[in-house]
Amino acid sequence: MSTCDKKICLNKRERLRLDFKRLPSFLSVFVDVSIISANFRFSKTGGRNLALKTLDSDYPVPDSSPVAGLPVLPYNRGCNDRYITFVVFVAKELHLVKKKVWLGTLLAFAALIIVAGYRFMTDKKADLVIIGTELEGMYMARRAHDLGLKVTVLEPEEKVGGQLLLGEMLYLDETFDDKGNSLVQGSIKQLFHDYYAGQIRKLGDFENYFGSLTKPIRIVKQAKLTAASRENGAVRSLTYTNDKGRAQTIEADYFVDNTDNGALVNLLGVERLPGLEALYQNPEKEYMSATYMMKFKGVDWQSFYGSFWKMNKAERMTLYGPETYVDANIAYGFPPIVARYEPKNPDKVNLRGLNILNQKDGDIIINALQVYDVDPSDPATVEKAMAYAREEMPRIRDHLKQHITGFQNLELNGEPEYLYVREYNHYPTEYTLEASDLLGGEMFWDNVSVGGYFIDIQGSRSNREGFAIGRPDRYGMPLRSYLLKETDNVILTGKLVGATPVAYGSARIQPNGALAAESIGVLLARLEHTGIGLKQVTPDIMNSFQQEMRDKYGVELQPGKGVSKIEGMSPEDIAELNAGHITLLANQNQARTLPFIRVYYNNEEVKFTAHKPVIVDGKTWTPVEELLTAFGARNIRIDLDRGEIRYTQVNDPGRLRTIVAPIHILNNRVLINLREISDLFGYKTYWDNKNRVITIYSDETAPPAL
Repeated sequence: MSTCDKKICLNKRERLRLDFKRLPSFLSVFVDVSIISANFRFSKTGGRNLALKTLDSDYPVPDSSPVAGLPVLPYNRGCNDRYITFVVFVAKELHLVKKKVWLGTLLAFAALIIVAGYRFMTDKKADLVIIGTELEGMYMARRAHDLGLKVTVLEPEEKVGGQLLLGEMLYLDETFDDKGNSLVQGSIKQLFHDYYAGQIRKLGDFENYFGSLTKPIRIVKQAKLTAASRENGAVRSLTYTNDKGRAQTIEADYFVDNTDNGALVNLLGVERLPGLEALYQNPEKEYMSATYMMKFKGVDWQSFYGSFWKMNKAERMTLYGPETYVDANIAYGFPPIVARYEPKNPDKVNLRGLNILNQKDGDIIINALQVYDVDPSDPATVEKAMAYAREEMPRIRDHLKQHITGFQNLELNGEPEYLYVREYNHYPTEYTLEASDLLGGEMFWDNVSVGGYFIDIQGSRSNREGFAIGRPDRYGMPLRSYLLKETDNVILTGKLVGATPVAYGSARIQPNGALAAESIGVLLARLEHTGIGLKQVTPDIMNSFQQEMRDKYGVELQPGKGVSKIEGMSPEDIAELNAGHITLLANQNQARTLPFIRVYYNNEEVKFTAHKPVIVDGKTWTPVEELLTAFGARNIRIDLDRGEIRYTQVNDPGRLRTIVAPIHILNNRVLINLREISDLFGYKTYWDNKNRVITIYSDETAPPAL
């Protein structure tokens, strides 16, 4: 080999050697596709060897380089922070071409052939192939790319961004521990910083952020998966059709399902685990509701914000709810207001508590309008749900204009292209997170994320209102919960995390999954060329990796065990907790929501619009407003500090009455003891344990004594 055959290392992408058998044997090539636009120059060395090399003018070859002294063609371009071998074209013992013009033509022609082959080969092989462009997986893609892995993203849809850009779920949920410390770590932390600073609020801001994050990543849009090739327990390649309908095949070391509809996992034929239908004992598949993000304009946020804090505590709690909050940027809560809204299609949609983002200039976006029976793998269900939501929008606008100060000039402001899909199928992973893991504050040896957030089971067909299981302090999320059990090289991200339908209520939150995906991207780069797969990682390897995350990225994956909320619980109660039958209240009391309790007053069912009755210490607690309204109470006012409920009676509107009674706060709702309140009104209660029904009678309608 002559000196000219050796490699030139510059600051750019990964190195790739291409030996093309169909080209003349005297050409040995190290090539990067991006240099072909350069103007080639050539010269003879020693009359026998011809060499052409390209070099960034900002990055000269050191004198010690084996190619130092060869003719140089400066080629100015930006650089990243990894090494690459650029092009050296070598013609050994070339005597046939004497004239520069012919040699230049030959070299240019050879370069074009090489580049075509390069593109052909590299489009068919990657270190990491990611399906879908949900935000979580893009952090994995970017981190893996920056650390030298070749990453290709296949997006089945025409547009990128999933939940964030198409669903416009722009109200970001932050995770906190019990002390109020943010648990957000990794690259997504900058997004939250810019979000709170007001720099990222509108859709265009998020699009710019997403574009910057994914700029160096190869994304193939409209890539419809058609087949997978498997060998020895691993996926070897995927076949897809591109935007022109042509079949393409790509090989990779790892494949990632980063979709909201399990596109890759379904292609592999993996059987889903029981979902919410098991919780509610429903024979049909059931998912948490999806959300249609509501876009409005014409809000006077200053008036809204100012009027909220001018009210005293009792007024705020009565009008807007005990845990409702408003600041200059966001607002959330308002259960009494949404409870008064009557949907046009109550079996298809529900208006839950409002999460409102101030997008500035009078624009807001609200996460609150839930739609049921959405299967993201079935586009027809998505379109039907969006149609139902559109029907509600003018009515919701008018309702909010009537009940919220500062919303008097509220108008519709367009619509999202897609739904915010909370939940799809759950699939078997190497470890499945349970509610007791989260509420027990467990940390795992293979943590790739530290999570937080309420275990929040949103409404669905069987339970319109949804309910909460409890609030964890902080908990670990293991690598194993992101590794599909049935294959050796399929990674799951975001909403496909391995968790039971109950634990999923918290594990699904975006910062939790974003950190996990980014961490896995770092780990993949560390394992490159070691022959060790993700499923062969040992505690020693994880310790070293977690130390790197700490030292290099400022990410703490082993912060110590979180506060346990299940200490002292019996194994039987923990099993009930994991099944979703127990809610842990802030005072460590246990509330039992399931099976649901139905309440009748004078033979008419009491409808609870935001929270169903629960049993705490053997006593039934119900939302105060619905029960007292059924009893004929009006103008209900609640003073938490005094434990007082003031109201007037429909048949005696001039007289203000007061009840002093114990109160529970659950999911921003005030709960009262059903039997105690019934006794105060002079009513009789009857419990049907078999059917889980409570019947309340006034004296006139009580059933005859037996």
